[in-house]
Amino acid sequence: MTIKLVATDMDATFLDDSKHFDSKRFDKIYQYMTEHNIYFVSASGNQYYQLKNFFKDYPKTLFVAENGALVGDHDEIFQTWHFSSTVFHKILSVLENTDHIQYIACGRKSAYILKSATAEFYKISKFYFPRLTQVDSLEDVDDEILKFSVNCPLDETEAYMEHLANNIGKDVSVVSSGHGDIDIIQSDANKATGLEYLSKKLNIKPEEMCAFGDGGNDLEMLRYVGHGVAMENASPIVLETAPYQTTNNNDQGVLEHLESLFEV
Repeated sequence: MTIKLVATDMDATFLDDSKHFDSKRFDKIYQYMTEHNIYFVSASGNQYYQLKNFFKDYPKTLFVAENGALVGDHDEIFQTWHFSSTVFHKILSVLENTDHIQYIACGRKSAYILKSATAEFYKISKFYFPRLTQVDSLEDVDDEILKFSVNCPLDETEAYMEHLANNIGKDVSVVSSGHGDIDIIQSDANKATGLEYLSKKLNIKPEEMCAFGDGGNDLEMLRYVGHGVAMENASPIVLETAPYQTTNNNDQGVLEHLESLFEV
């Protein structure tokens, strides 16, 4: 089997629970991949600008950010997919009329948070969204909106996902990204969409790709590639979907699997 591209989710997959990875082990893998013209892709629901920070020492990294709605490298954004004005306003109306949630609109230029958001939510959000702009109303935002990130009570995540999906409708997909966080993404844009774009751009077949994931927003990606790997700590549906499995994120399961795969 020839692997020409490796894509990995970040939180609870590539990163341990303290949001770090073993850079010394990754250095060897990255060097091997670079020498053998194998692309490394950070495929995450997180913001493009945050992912660039994580991999600032690895200049050849590619990015499938915002759950597949943005594809780029360190130097430029190649492609984005954004909500139409109609769908954007429909989502906003549902969110504004849903109790006990806080949310962020994720745009091409920045992420946007209401000035009325709690200080705690702002602090947490600032980590995930280095470019974060406070606004009085999301109606005033002049940007392409790629995704919404919603925080709800952890033990009610499934109920909130059902509520949002039922009220917004078929124009969106509502997926869990863990820890009481829900992503509202475009129905026709996900991590597999981003990898499909790279497949055409780089002339790499899906069967020549490897991907790692742990959550519901990784399912399309894991189904798309030829070598899909679930983390030991993955959700049951991910464990059922991926044909391969590695150890958990705190034991650097992605690096362990790549070391074995590439024999480094």
